[in-house]
Amino acid sequence: MFKHAAAIGIDIGHYSLKIAVVKMEGEIVAVQSYPLNLKQSKDYLIATLFEAIREIRQTVASEGINPICIGTAAKGFIDHKSGIVLGPDQGIKNWTNVPLAKIVNQETGLPSYVGNDANMMTIAEHKFGVAQGFNNIIFVALRTGIGGGIIINGKLYRGVNNAGGEIGQMIINYDKGISNTGIKGSYEHFASASAIVRRYYEEIGEFHDMKKKTLKCKEIFELSYNNSPAAVKVVKENAEMVGVGLANLITIFAPEIIVLGGGMSEANDNYFTMIKKSAFANSLENCRSEVKIERAQLGSSGSLLGSAYWGMTRLAGKSI
Repeated sequence: MFKHAAAIGIDIGHYSLKIAVVKMEGEIVAVQSYPLNLKQSKDYLIATLFEAIREIRQTVASEGINPICIGTAAKGFIDHKSGIVLGPDQGIKNWTNVPLAKIVNQETGLPSYVGNDANMMTIAEHKFGVAQGFNNIIFVALRTGIGGGIIINGKLYRGVNNAGGEIGQMIINYDKGISNTGIKGSYEHFASASAIVRRYYEEIGEFHDMKKKTLKCKEIFELSYNNSPAAVKVVKENAEMVGVGLANLITIFAPEIIVLGGGMSEANDNYFTMIKKSAFANSLENCRSEVKIERAQLGSSGSLLGSAYWGMTRLAGKSI
């Protein structure tokens, strides 16, 4: 399948748009990043997207590389068969029911495909990363929110309406905590990077003073490494919560491997060890007996690699 071919992979993030040209076996031959304005619209994003595609095609043309298709990773619910971004709008004006694959195809002349970003990261770790060789995989993206992807018997599980894999919305504490999606007690509400920030400010008694909430999740991790009591407590609590969510997934799916990605997965080994301890302590022995819990290997390149590879796979008439 296109052994020597290359494709364009795109990741539309909250703060930047990243683009790469990727060969079939996972070699990134060019990569660029474009910062995005805080206030965005459909027209603005598409204009930035066109600029990025035009510039990277020019870059690789000098090396004799002509990409054969484009794969794009976007947030939210995606009709992957038609390449339509369904929503929610992610705070972007008119960013619902956008036929992005068709728009990109008409502008570039290249076959174009669109998929959910967490699913693209899942595909990348399965094909090129730490989950190579496994057929039953759960990918969990630990970041501002919590996303995920599920591979069962070697195939990406999408569920009805392409809505499967919303790991962040499983309920782990029904007594309290209404998330920004309106779901009570969600995993995302209690275990995400946003949750760490919220809990830290609760712990130091400054929860109601929004102006003082200047620290980011990464900085709270750093405080915990320096033995700040509030940060140590909050990070430990978070690791236990992350582990509880993984325990649910272990007991339901009995996967071969759980891959943790996103910025939080880059925290130190002690945090990772606490997550594993919680996950194994709260899951059934038969379900957890063979599961591995590993950090994602590809980092921020995952969605670029996954979307490019997925594009070439779709172009070849195959499915993942």
